[in-house]
Amino acid sequence: MNLKLKKDWYSIVVYPQREVINDVKVLKDRLAAKIGWYASRNSEAHITVVTFLADRYEFGFYKKCIEKICCSQRPHKVIFDHVNVSKFSHAIVLLPNDSCKLYLKDLLNVFRERLKSKNTVNGANAHISIGRDLSSVQIDRAAHLYGNINLEFNCDTIAIRKLDKVKQQFVVINEFKLLGSPLNHYQYSLL
Repeated sequence: MNLKLKKDWYSIVVYPQREVINDVKVLKDRLAAKIGWYASRNSEAHITVVTFLADRYEFGFYKKCIEKICCSQRPHKVIFDHVNVSKFSHAIVLLPNDSCKLYLKDLLNVFRERLKSKNTVNGANAHISIGRDLSSVQIDRAAHLYGNINLEFNCDTIAIRKLDKVKQQFVVINEFKLLGSPLNHYQYSLL
């Protein structure tokens, strides 16, 4: 008898407001019109914190930890105002301005440190992907596609997404607000 539980892939992301998701979709549409189909074409705007593989019991543990972390983290306005088109990473991404980088780095690190296990994979530095796994030709065609960008949003929501194996896309299954309530020493020890 096989007692192994089925495991699924999940990702924890910073999840912007609907207006920003729609604005990034417009940028993705513009890229698709220029270069055709590409990876991450249908993915909603997000900032990846970590991905992990878990069975239903492990997922319950991660979900409780995420909820506790969100209680102690404060929301903050962030601005993404730079487009990076990179042949090295085969991607086009939006990057935060200098005043937001430290906040986002600290926020991502808190989650990454507290959720670290053998089944978690950290995301990169804070960015919002427009397109990834692009060929050199696609990147050349898109090199000057975007002018000035200024996406602002209140970084106040963390989402858990689950990989839909049929669609081959992550879909949001839970959302948590950053509440900014300080944890006491006892609460930290439970994490």
